[in-house]
Amino acid sequence: MRKLAALIIILIGIAFTCGCTAQAPSQNSQPQATRVANQVTYAVTTPVPNGPTTIVHVTATSFDPWNLEIKTGTTVTWVNEDQLIRHVEHLPTEATGKELFNSGPLSKGDTFSYTFNTPGRYMYGDPQHGGGRSPYVNVSG
Repeated sequence: MRKLAALIIILIGIAFTCGCTAQAPSQNSQPQATRVANQVTYAVTTPVPNGPTTIVHVTATSFDPWNLEIKTGTTVTWVNEDQLIRHVEHLPTEATGKELFNSGPLSKGDTFSYTFNTPGRYMYGDPQHGGGRSPYVNVSG
C-alpha cells in the first residue's frame, strides 16, 4: 500500500511540474493559432506588397495565365492548385544569367510571390514537370 501511495505522490508531483512550466515565445516561433467555433485561424506575418499584384494559378501542368504583361513594381503570386508538389523557378535565357527566384517545393494551396522591379522578359517554369521555357512575365517600365 505504501508503494502505491508513493507512486501516486510521484505522479502528482510530475503532473504538477509539467503543468506549471511555461516557455517564453521565441521571435522565430510559428504563427499563433486561434480556435473559434471549431475553426482554426492563424496570424500570418507575410509582408503585403506596396504595388500592384497579379495571381498565376498553377494547375496540373499549366500556369494560368500562361504569359503576363505587367509594369515594374508589380508582385506576381503563384498559387499551387495542383495535387502534386510544384515549383516556380526563373529560367535565365542568357548563358551567364542568374536565377532570380525559386519557390522551392509548393504543396497544394501554397503560394510564392516575387516583385518585378526591373523591366525585361522573365522566363519561368517548373523543371520537375516539363521544364519548358514557354511561360513568361514581360515587365515594362
